Amino acid sequence: MLVGIDVGGTKTHLALEDGGGSLDHRVVATSVWQQEPGLFGDGNVERLIDLFRDDVPDPGSTPLVIGAHGCDSAELVARFDALVRDRWSGPLLVLNDAQLLAPAYGPEPAICLIVGTGSIVIGRDDAGDPVYVGGHGWLLDDYGSAPGITREAVRAVLRAADEGRPRDDLTEALLGHFGVDHVVELAVQVTAAADIAVWAEPARLVFACADSGSAIALSVIEDAAERLARDLALARARGARGTTAVAAGGVVTNQPRLFESVARHLSTYDPELHLELLTVAPVMGALELARHLTSPLEPSRP
Repeated sequence: MLVGIDVGGTKTHLALEDGGGSLDHRVVATSVWQQEPGLFGDGNVERLIDLFRDDVPDPGSTPLVIGAHGCDSAELVARFDALVRDRWSGPLLVLNDAQLLAPAYGPEPAICLIVGTGSIVIGRDDAGDPVYVGGHGWLLDDYGSAPGITREAVRAVLRAADEGRPRDDLTEALLGHFGVDHVVELAVQVTAAADIAVWAEPARLVFACADSGSAIALSVIEDAAERLARDLALARARGARGTTAVAAGGVVTNQPRLFESVARHLSTYDPELHLELLTVAPVMGALELARHLTSPLEPSRP
């Protein structure tokens, strides 16, 4: 049996493959097991393993691969690896969830781009070491992610008001969503409601307003796309291997406007690097890695 897990900010996708190749897919809210803040809270790992423990007849010989949102550095990967290894006796590999994209896509080296609840770019250099760009969290970074789109949209609306520009559809949509009448109240309400899920939800309004012609919404999406394209080019400039960038995540998958804009900007920043959209679930990359995982004693390579 093989077990692959893709841990996202809002949902966790588990895939179990038995010896005959039959697949069992399960998707649960990440909050079901991540009841303490972040990956490292007390009891979180135990609850994660409880989601599939009873379905694994021989844990000591069952490879487990976990790609986890929040493992955004080698140090954090090692920390989460140690927590899981204390509770899992079989072969284990822990890595960032974005690193599942390349093995899910194919055998050639690829630079991975996740744009969903969070956003990050990860590749590997010639030595096999990870190259991380971005992914510093929804309050400060994660451009293009759902909460990042909302954050930048609110900032753009406030700037437009400061410049004396008339309200457009995006301003009205955000005021209505947060139940306020003025942009000053909007700033207060958004700040008071600072939560990843609360900020993620209005992102859909930004894309809808862009489709209806809002200049502010269009600029927010373009700015996010340019930032993501620059991050991809930066990863390659720092030694990440491959001429293909593979993108996945709820926002970039479901919003073609963002994907197409990233691809357009990437052609300027790095013409040799082309962008592809992953067409299978990223958890399939975890299963692919699990097929080649044999030793329970070897620590994860982030």
